[in-house]
Amino acid sequence: MLELSALPAAHASTLALMRDGVLAAVVLAAMAFDLKSFRIPNRLTYPAALVGLLLSAWVGQGLSGLAGLGLGFALLLPLWLLRVLGAGDVKLMAAVGAFLGFPEIVGAVLMSFIAGGVLAVGYALWLRQSGQMLRNVQQAVVANVFAIASGQRPSVAGMPSIGKLPYGIGICVGTLAWLAYRHLGEGQLF
Repeated sequence: MLELSALPAAHASTLALMRDGVLAAVVLAAMAFDLKSFRIPNRLTYPAALVGLLLSAWVGQGLSGLAGLGLGFALLLPLWLLRVLGAGDVKLMAAVGAFLGFPEIVGAVLMSFIAGGVLAVGYALWLRQSGQMLRNVQQAVVANVFAIASGQRPSVAGMPSIGKLPYGIGICVGTLAWLAYRHLGEGQLF
């Protein structure tokens, strides 16, 4: 396999832009699916993960892509177990990790959390439900601390919901923000 470092700088830059362009298309498509149906389908996430791994391998970062896939999955899995996110969100972040690799997936996840948080607060304010959202957060933290301390499985079940929010938007905005941050020459956080 041809290593990225062995390519002329212009070709390496072109391959990286191509990979990021494909990733941008994937997260935009996922956001569109999530907005329309509150689902991110496997027919998008599985091929995207495979393409991400192949592109990472093509530029000589195959192991990094595999590590990014695993970490993207692992970082969002607890939120799925708590029923805060859907499985499609977890699989989408794994696919993003396949494209970005390790350690860049960490930056994309952090920016996705920020984007998702801003989106959730904005949604609660728009619905005039910010008080209920704060009570839900407080109740979830307290209940789950006690659940963990007593050896029980954490859960957010049974709390009054203020509405359903497609988290694919947060993943899309966070991933695109990470790509923009990286391409604007601000350097690497990690």
